[in-house]
Amino acid sequence: MLAIAHGLPFNDVADVSLGCAQGIGRGTVRQLCQAGARLVIADLNDAKGQDVVESLEKFGQEQRHVTYMHVDVSSYDSVLALFKSALDLHGRVDMAIHCAGITEIGGWFAPGTDIASVTTPPTTKVLEVNLFGSLYFTHVAVAAMGHNRAAQSSDNKSITLVSSIAGFKESPGLFTYSASKHGIVGLMRSSRAYLHSTRNVRINVICPWATDTQMIGGVRDIWTQNSLPMNDPDDVARIILQCAVDATIHGKAVYVADGKGFDIEEGLDRSEPDWLGEKQARDLAKGQAALGTVSDSDTSLACIISNGPSVQGSAWTGNKGSQ
Repeated sequence: MLAIAHGLPFNDVADVSLGCAQGIGRGTVRQLCQAGARLVIADLNDAKGQDVVESLEKFGQEQRHVTYMHVDVSSYDSVLALFKSALDLHGRVDMAIHCAGITEIGGWFAPGTDIASVTTPPTTKVLEVNLFGSLYFTHVAVAAMGHNRAAQSSDNKSITLVSSIAGFKESPGLFTYSASKHGIVGLMRSSRAYLHSTRNVRINVICPWATDTQMIGGVRDIWTQNSLPMNDPDDVARIILQCAVDATIHGKAVYVADGKGFDIEEGLDRSEPDWLGEKQARDLAKGQAALGTVSDSDTSLACIISNGPSVQGSAWTGNKGSQ
């Protein structure tokens, strides 16, 4: 979904979000619209994307100026065209929300008897959509947010990406999916200090546990049988909007379970001396602080770039804890 928004504290705010047709993205679009947002929404599935627009109009939201666009997030040119259109329509981008993603495609570690069974490379589609799509989206969003910035009344710019519990916990069998979702968390951690200090752009990532969408179909029965908590897409959408609009929330990976948000980064930072060792934690913090000054154009060994210290944000709606 890609959205350009004005309203909520979205007054005179433009928001871009990707992956609108179903699940979490659809819920995010609906809440943006209900909050008074002006939207440009995008998806690869045009039929479902148009259905989102019609559903908003059905509930009297047509005055919100909802515009739908076809976008393939794995295509850089397609993502670029989306942001160009957003700027043409509204002259600015204040928030970018990326909800698009696909689940595991089999074939990476299927049983093989010998080297002859692996002569054809397995698909990289999951990485192209989930990880490269997030990289393309973030890359273009940052540039779009700098467009005509000096003339804008609001300076609250934010990027919100959607990862998964597979972005920080073991997920057996989800080989490329887990790699892609870990990569999204890594993108946030590696860019948060740089984007905030050089572009004044906030970036956060949402890591939902099981959510009642089409992607959980294969394990839905297991969840029900074991009475495990499941997110409603609207609960995840609410936390996405909180991170997008709250100027105090930056550099966070937010685990969402049973409709509540938990700050992973705070828990990791606080407990690091326990699981890494006090001396190792002190030495690592010193090295991270030193590398935190490395610029985007530096090509030296120091480009193992530190994520640097994150800006501590206030709690969002729901519980704040550690995982």
